[in-house]
Amino acid sequence: MLTGTLLRSSSVTVMAVLLAAFIGLLLNDTLTSFVTHGYGPSALGKASMALPFAAAACAGSAAWEAARLRRGRVLDQAPVRGRLTIALPVLVPVWTMGVVGLGIALAISATAVGALPPFSHLGMAAALGPLLAATTLAGYVLGSLLPGIAAAPIALLAGFFFTAFPASWESAWPRQLVAGGFGSCCSIGSVIDPTAVWAAVLFAGGVCGAALILIHRRSARHAVLALVLLAAGAAGAVALAKPLGYEPVIARDTSELVCDAKARPRICLWPEVADDATVIQRTRTYATRITEAGLPVPATLTQNRKAAPAADTAVFGINENPRADDLAANLASTALPALPACARTTGKFAAYPARAPLMAWIIAIATHNPPNPGRTNPQETALVRKVLDQPHQTQLAWYEMNRQALTTCDQPPHLDIPGAAR
Repeated sequence: MLTGTLLRSSSVTVMAVLLAAFIGLLLNDTLTSFVTHGYGPSALGKASMALPFAAAACAGSAAWEAARLRRGRVLDQAPVRGRLTIALPVLVPVWTMGVVGLGIALAISATAVGALPPFSHLGMAAALGPLLAATTLAGYVLGSLLPGIAAAPIALLAGFFFTAFPASWESAWPRQLVAGGFGSCCSIGSVIDPTAVWAAVLFAGGVCGAALILIHRRSARHAVLALVLLAAGAAGAVALAKPLGYEPVIARDTSELVCDAKARPRICLWPEVADDATVIQRTRTYATRITEAGLPVPATLTQNRKAAPAADTAVFGINENPRADDLAANLASTALPALPACARTTGKFAAYPARAPLMAWIIAIATHNPPNPGRTNPQETALVRKVLDQPHQTQLAWYEMNRQALTTCDQPPHLDIPGAAR
């Protein structure tokens, strides 16, 4: 069949326009919300959220093509050509439509992120392609079995259901079979787990192999072979997917950290943040003010959230585009004790009400600004303002007394200021 004739007669001509319009207009907010700015892998992760819609379009269009071929008795009239030889030319445009749809989604998300995905994450794209092929081939098989009027809508709904709904199930592993966890990739300190990519590829390979066998020839022996191939691919994929959990990401390689040790504290940031010189400058300024106030600041601050605890090192949990208040708040958290173990086991933490005022006080010390009403309630804001009006030693005594209480589970806070007039 001539290419022009194929495109004119194919359902792709209409379906591709609908898919592109749907992704470009109705999915725009989904693809651009909560991205990690400047971090390429996040663009590909968000683009994968368009997969259920592209898969549905591929399955529905492929089923329509199968029903059209059956209605025209093409397979009966061309015995010289095999079934696969007839099917594949009409299915390649269908699969290409899905790939183009995901390409549009990637262009939208990459524009929002401000970066393209790196080569290290192109395996995610390599997994999405086979999944589109799987839904395309499965839709064709379904369309060759069902009545023509029902084939396309049933295949479209089935394609969407099996790629979208596993992400909402309580069990985590089904979503990994259809790349449903790719949308969790990636915060600035994480990368996709390669196991998640292989799980999706293996599952898609099993579906594709089974569908190709059924398209090639229908007999009891071929049906059994297809079932065995599908079961083998699914079993292997499930074995890989089960340990992954809900978010199939792992810690980013720490060798990518950019460390500045020109002054204390030593600051280690991911490249996307380290490029902003104001982050290091402000952090050092705030750290100097906190130190001068008599509070401890770790010798090393690292943005690596997965860092193993080390002496005089603290995790600097800022995002890819931190504001001044974010930097001060994260520095303040390093000056406060972590949640005591007894609070996790007993559920009791009497001094917890002291944490927010202490944080607000340290932030005020670091920024030389009064407490931000957006971070504390009016009562806490009033308390911190009152503390700031006291002599420096009185403020330190108030801080140390409540900091000590935060290391226990039963010691109540002492928010009244020692020696202050009531």
